Amino acid sequence: MAKGHTEVYYFTGGIPEWRYFNYTMTTSEEWQKVKVTKLPPHEFQKILNEDNNIFLLDVRSLDRQTLTLDDLDFQFDNSTLAGNYIKGARHCPLVFLEDNFHLIPKNKKILITDWIMKQSTIAAKFLTMQGYEVIGILKGGTSRWQAEGLPLIHGQSSLQKRLSCE
Repeated sequence: MAKGHTEVYYFTGGIPEWRYFNYTMTTSEEWQKVKVTKLPPHEFQKILNEDNNIFLLDVRSLDRQTLTLDDLDFQFDNSTLAGNYIKGARHCPLVFLEDNFHLIPKNKKILITDWIMKQSTIAAKFLTMQGYEVIGILKGGTSRWQAEGLPLIHGQSSLQKRLSCE
C-alpha cells in the first residue's frame, strides 16, 4: 500500500487452505526431486563445531517491530537478527535470498536454520538448485535448538553493525 498498490489480496489460510479446497498448484519436477537433510540440533551443533568450512545461514523474516524493508541496506550478516540466534549465523530473510544468494561463498558448505523450520527447506532447495552444497537444515529450527538447551546469542537488531560473509 505504501508503494502505491491499491488492489492487494491474500489467501487467509495460505497453501494448506488452498490445497484443502483442491485449487490447482504447480511445482516443478526438479524442485520436488531436491532432497533436504533435516539434522537434529545436537548433530547440527556437532557439524558446526567440527567443520570450519561451514556457512551458517538463518533465513528468518525481519524483526517487524524494529525494521521495515525500506530501512534495510541488505547485507548478509547477523545485524538484522533480533532475539536469539546461533553463533556465527548470517542472516538473510528468505524474501531476499533470490536476489542475494550470490553473496554466499561457493567454496563453503551450507547449514540453514530459521525459527521453526518453515522457511529453511525452501532456502535449502533453492540454494541446492543454484549449485551450492547444502548439507542440511536444523530440524525444528532455532526454537528446538533453544528448547534443547543449546547455546544461543541474544541479538539486538542494529543496522549499523555489519559483518563480512567470508
